[in-house]
Amino acid sequence: MPGVRVSEHFGLVIQKSALAKRNISLTLLLQRMEAEQPLDEDEALVSFGPHFGGEAAQEFTRRLETLGLKYGEDFIDFTDILPEWCQVYICLAPARE
Repeated sequence: MPGVRVSEHFGLVIQKSALAKRNISLTLLLQRMEAEQPLDEDEALVSFGPHFGGEAAQEFTRRLETLGLKYGEDFIDFTDILPEWCQVYICLAPARE
């Protein structure tokens, strides 16, 4: 299945190109996200979660912004809580001309 899996509880998806542009290593990102590994990743995106509750999601959003990442441009949050029978995947859109 193309793309990266999004957490069913307050997930974050980050563009790898934004990390590279700001010289943010995966090691540093994992430290800031308090994770041993991402939830999912592909060549273009990396996904983290679950983050239980809006306050936790806001804290991780703040941490990403502290690294210089911009919400909406470099990363997004997915705050809908999904039922167990549902999985959502996000992929990088093709470049627009």
